[in-house]
Amino acid sequence: MAALGQIEGRDYVLVERYGDGEEARLSSLAAELVSLDVRLILATSQPSVAAAARITKTVPIIGRLNDDPVENGMAKSLARPGGNVSGIYSLAEELIPKRLSLLKEVAPSARRVGVLLRHDWPNEKRAWQTAEVAAKELGLELVALNARSAGELAAALDGAGPKRIHGIITFRNSTVVTNLKLIAEQCRKLRLPAVFDAREYVDAGGLMSYGPNIDAIYRQLARFAIKLLKGASAGEIPIEEPTKFELVINRHTADAMGIQLSPDLLASADRVIE
Repeated sequence: MAALGQIEGRDYVLVERYGDGEEARLSSLAAELVSLDVRLILATSQPSVAAAARITKTVPIIGRLNDDPVENGMAKSLARPGGNVSGIYSLAEELIPKRLSLLKEVAPSARRVGVLLRHDWPNEKRAWQTAEVAAKELGLELVALNARSAGELAAALDGAGPKRIHGIITFRNSTVVTNLKLIAEQCRKLRLPAVFDAREYVDAGGLMSYGPNIDAIYRQLARFAIKLLKGASAGEIPIEEPTKFELVINRHTADAMGIQLSPDLLASADRVIE
C-alpha cells in the first residue's frame, strides 16, 4: 500500500485477526471483522476466504485464491466475478505438472510419488486428474495419502517407506497449509524429496517449491484494496493470475538429505537457501 502512495492511519486503518493455525476459528474472526464495519476483508488463505464468504455477502473480500473460484462457486467468471469475492487465483492445480517434473529432476530414480491430500476437499478430484496425466508422462505412479489432521499427516509420511514412496507433493488444503512446518520437517527427517507449491515450506526446511511469488501477489492485492476503498465493486474487479513465479531451493536441506543438485537447477532458482 505504501508503494502505491497509501499511508496507514491517513488513507486506511488496518485491523488484523489471526486464526493461529486453527481453521475452526476463522468464521468467528470474520464475523468479528464484519461487526467492526470494515470496508473490505483481505483473506490470506483459501480457508480464510471461504470463512469470510460464509459470513458476509456484502463486505468485499479479496485474497489469495488457491482453489478455482469459478469451480467452487465463489465467482461466476474470472473476468466478472459477480459476487463479493475477487483476488489472485494462484494456479495451484495448473502448476502440478511443473512440480512433478522438478521432483523427477532431483530424484531421477523415483517411481512412486505420495500425494498429501484431503478426499473431502472441493478441488481434490480435478487436481488428482491433472497430476495423473503429468505423472504418466514422467513415468511416475501416484499414491494418495489422505490426511485431515496433523496426526494423520505424520502417519501418512511415516508409512511412505513401507509403501515404497520415493517423493512427495502436496495438494493445497487447510490441513496441509496449517501443518506445513510438520510436513517439511518430516520429509527432511525421512529423507523424502518433496516439491511444494509455496516458499513457506522451503523457509520451514522443505526441499523445494515452485509457485507464485507471494510478495508480488500482495502487491497485486494492494491495487485491489485501493480500488475497493475508492468505491469499486468486488464483483466487477476481474480475478487476476499471478504476475511472477519463483523456484526456491533449500540447499541446506538437500545436503542433509544427500541430494545432489545440478548446477543448472541451482542456476535456474530464483532463491537458494544456503
